[in-house]
Formats: sequence, C-alpha cells, structure tokens
Amino acid sequence: MKFASIFAVTLALVAITQAAPMKFTRRRFGVEHTPEADATFQEVKDIVQGTDKEEKAGNLSGAMVRALLAKAPACDQQDRADEVIDLGRELGGEQEEQLIEVAKTYRQLERNTPNAGQPSELCKKPPRNKELEGLVQAQDPTGKAKDPEVGKGKDKEPEVGKGKDKDPEVGKGKDKEPEDPANGEENVAETDPVGGVKMPKIQQDGDVFIVNGNEFKDIKTAQGRQCDIQHNLCFNKFNAGDRSFSGADCDNQTGVCKSGPP
Repeated sequence: MKFASIFAVTLALVAITQAAPMKFTRRRFGVEHTPEADATFQEVKDIVQGTDKEEKAGNLSGAMVRALLAKAPACDQQDRADEVIDLGRELGGEQEEQLIEVAKTYRQLERNTPNAGQPSELCKKPPRNKELEGLVQAQDPTGKAKDPEVGKGKDKEPEVGKGKDKDPEVGKGKDKEPEDPANGEENVAETDPVGGVKMPKIQQDGDVFIVNGNEFKDIKTAQGRQCDIQHNLCFNKFNAGDRSFSGADCDNQTGVCKSGPP
C-alpha cells in the first residue's frame, strides 16, 4: 500500500509538470487609492466641515471611490464629479470654488480596468455642469495606442444614409452635404497632428454637433470633446512606445486644438 501511494503521488506530480503552462493576466487595480485620488475624497469632506453638509459629503466621498472601480458604469465618475459641484453650489462662496476644482481634478483621475493596459470606457453623455465639459478620465499609461471606442465603429466618420447623419433631402434630388462647422478654416492639430494621431470629426446635424456619436448643443463644447479624445489617443500612442514626440507635445497640441477652429 505504501508503494502504491508513493507511485500515485509521483504520477500526479509528473502530470502537473507536463501540463500546459497557465496564463496569467496582469490586472489594473488600486488606482482608486492613489495619493491624488485619496486627496480628492478627503478634500470633499474637509471643505464642508462645520456645515450641515458633512454627512452628505461623507456619503459622496465614499461614492467617489466606488466610481473609480473597474465594474462601475462608464458615467459614474462624471456623475460623482457633477455631484461635488452641486454640493459646492449649495454652499456657495469660496467653498463652491474649492469644490469645483476638486471635481475637475477627480473627473480626470484614472479608473481601474480589468486588465493592465486596457483603456477605460468614455462616458457618452455630457456633464450637467459646464465646468466639466471636455474633461475625461486619464488612461492607463501602460496601455497601447487604442481608444476604448475603436472597434465599436464610433471612430469612423458617420456614413451618409445611416443613422443620424442621414440627410432627409438625399434621394429627393438635393445632394446636401453635412455642414462644415469650421467654414473652411484649418486647425493645426488637424492638419499636422502630433504623432499622426488625428482628431475625430465634428458633424453638424441642424443645431446639434456630433463627436463620436455624442451630441452637443454648441460647437465649443463639441470641439472640447474632439480635442480631448485626440489628446488621449496621442498619449496612448506615446505610452505604447512611440518616442518620435513627447507627452508634452500632446499637452501643447490640446491647447492649440481648443484655441483653433473646430
């Protein structure tokens, strides 16, 4: 019996050593508690200290942490940032200004993703507060040059005749093209983009401006989203190993993009 037991154990060890190697996926967790993130959670509570909003701020601070988790809905981070500004509006004065700055910082924090290098999904709705317009979360710096919307068909220019870009006059003898919000002017960020990373186009449909399927009521807000998406794509390419340009070039281009024509 003793010999049989030893033999069985030996066979088991041989089977394990000859088995196919296990694949492990690096996971991207913990960014909800970086020093910068923790500072925003604490500041929300500190700024309202001594007011009747302390309990509300404490609950909101906890919700801000959860919004950065990998399983949180895509717009949770933006919604919490909006709520921080709403809290500031209730207090007014210097506290309002401070909370607006906290909200803007928080909105641009990186979110957790299931895998290292995987970009987090962008929120597809505009924020309620104008201070957050054009702001998006940072992406994993170890990621490859891939936008979360790539592969979903949203980085392609809308095709005439499909969806919202279908012109009601097409087919009636009027080959009307979508309006060009730039009126023929050129933006250097479009004509000579850093790293060759182009910005998504702005499509105008009546009084609505569309960027990657997201609708905006005014051209400047749409341009802000256009430039921020290009900024993220630029950094993704840089972080993927392209050293023909620097991260500062991506930052500088965003300023050029937003100050130029859409």
